[in-house]
Amino acid sequence: MASSPDFVNYICEQLEGLGVVRSRKMFGEYMVYLNDKPVIIICDDRPMVKMLPCLEELLRGRPTEPPYEGAKDHYLLDPDDRDTLREAVSLAEEVTPLPKKKAPKKKEPAKAAGPVPWDVAWPQQMKPSLSDIGAWVNNPLLEELMAWMGETYQAEPSVEFSRCSLDKGWNIKYKKGSKSLCVLYVRQGWFTAMVTLGAKQVAELEPLLPTFSAAFRKKYEETPVFNGGKWLSVDVKKDKQLEEVQRLILLKAKPVKKEA
Repeated sequence: MASSPDFVNYICEQLEGLGVVRSRKMFGEYMVYLNDKPVIIICDDRPMVKMLPCLEELLRGRPTEPPYEGAKDHYLLDPDDRDTLREAVSLAEEVTPLPKKKAPKKKEPAKAAGPVPWDVAWPQQMKPSLSDIGAWVNNPLLEELMAWMGETYQAEPSVEFSRCSLDKGWNIKYKKGSKSLCVLYVRQGWFTAMVTLGAKQVAELEPLLPTFSAAFRKKYEETPVFNGGKWLSVDVKKDKQLEEVQRLILLKAKPVKKEA
């Protein structure tokens, strides 16, 4: 099964701040680049790095396997171990040469069609306000979810920029302490909520699946498992989808008790 774009986006976000991070789809899977150098290959939602001598001490004891048939063994990285992931990528980037660039083919400039993309309307140097995001989404379900997050978790939204090419642009993140609750990706007329569940929450969710919509169950089955968990993304356009996102977040973290 091919890697999930949401998972690739998560890996890119883990590397933010190290330099210019981007991803590229290759042969149905993905390569992640740091400063234009290929550092991580992602196959079936498994992030891997070459077994370079500079990584031997850092990644000693990590499992190894080839990313695809016929390839050499790579170190299998833990996507949730942010510190090790970032250190491994930094070390790999130092010794990895830049790929040779091919001469570009001459072609006519593409004509603009359709609405302006979100990351073009609001580039990195122009941080939107929550009201700007609300106007772009133009769907009361976003305001409803944000109000619910504030009431249930006393959580403040954080507007952050993602450089990952899969979902480039400003998004909204919610955290409870150091734990991520959800990430909201901006669309025109709706939004996508990504909730990362660990193995424990997945086990709690599975008996409840019959009470979720058929569309969600299909999405759940199509989402690969990694370390027992799943990165679940839900397109929120209707009340039912908002309710399902709220249920996922409640599985991830208990509500904050209100003071008497």
